[in-house]
Amino acid sequence: MLSSMTGFGSALNDGSGLTWTFEVKSVNGRGLDVRLYLPTGCESLEAPIRAAFKSAFSRGNMQANLNIRETSDAKPLSLDTRLLNALSRKARMLDRQTGLGAATSAGDLLALRGVMSNEKSGVDVSADSQTGKAILKTVSEAIEQLKVARLKEGESLASVLTRTVKDMETVVAEAQETADVQPKQMLAKLKERVAALLEDTRISEERLEQEVAILVNKADVTEELDRLKAHLAEAYNLFVAKGPVGRKLDFLSQELLREANTLGSKSASLEMTRHSLALKSLIDQFKEQAANVE
Repeated sequence: MLSSMTGFGSALNDGSGLTWTFEVKSVNGRGLDVRLYLPTGCESLEAPIRAAFKSAFSRGNMQANLNIRETSDAKPLSLDTRLLNALSRKARMLDRQTGLGAATSAGDLLALRGVMSNEKSGVDVSADSQTGKAILKTVSEAIEQLKVARLKEGESLASVLTRTVKDMETVVAEAQETADVQPKQMLAKLKERVAALLEDTRISEERLEQEVAILVNKADVTEELDRLKAHLAEAYNLFVAKGPVGRKLDFLSQELLREANTLGSKSASLEMTRHSLALKSLIDQFKEQAANVE
């Protein structure tokens, strides 16, 4: 079953006075690249999170974010005495300068921003702690959600790729029909040209057939058509194979294009050239969609 490299996953949980959310977005990538953003104090979680991604995926550019906020209502406060003393001196100086004698209470000063604050800012979570293990479980849930999203997108990709392969099979079958009648067409054309050039001069039928055989051999595309059929059959196998097949599909598209180009270079008729061009257009579509597969 195909898996896309595009998807999104998220999960949230809470405990020990904290609420956390883990989100991850994934897009196409040649390899596995995880850009991980963790809050200060959660550095020990990085290694197990990266290991979880490496175990679950082989390709994709991912951006993952862990957000944590404190939910406890009873938060210890601390007093910034330096700031309080500085503000108090400033207030007395203004009183002397203005002569207004405005009284500044301690409550007024304590209400100013920065004088009172939470005693502890940020979080400090160890991977081995109960909270750390709970967060890693949330990470696993988000990764599983991402896997499901990528598989669902992979089903759509498989449908599109299958239609493209069927279209290529149709073109290859038409090219086979053209190749089957090509010797007779070439013989007829050669006779016309010889007759026009030599007029009354007679050339044996056997000699003409020998010349046509040489030309037909040069324009023979039997091997190219057989390889195209084999490559298209392999595409169906990859669509239902287990594990990542994106790189194999990319290689297959290169092989298909190689045969289509050879088909065009050997073409002895406008019709065969058209088949080659139609194939190359479909192969481009195939390659574009296959680039999304893990």
